[in-house]
Amino acid sequence: MAIYIEQAINRLAVAQDDTLRYSIIGFCNTEEDFNNINGVENFDFTWADVQAKAVELEQEDTDKKDNKVSAYRKNGLTDEEILAIDSSLEDNL
Repeated sequence: MAIYIEQAINRLAVAQDDTLRYSIIGFCNTEEDFNNINGVENFDFTWADVQAKAVELEQEDTDKKDNKVSAYRKNGLTDEEILAIDSSLEDNL
């Protein structure tokens, strides 16, 4: 989920102001980490907004992978063949 949290922060910051600058030291996994971001005082979004956006991004990623698997299966590929093409789809088989 950490990657989605960082992507969410970035997308929300860019949506607010594409010139907004901030820096994260380490990983951002908790509200405390979020509050320790250098530049957080310039954000007009909250930790709850970040969490909601992260869930949305994770679901988008899952949907994309599910769609890939579905397309491969429509073309008659087996799970083994799908994994040979794209091993990141294993959780979506």
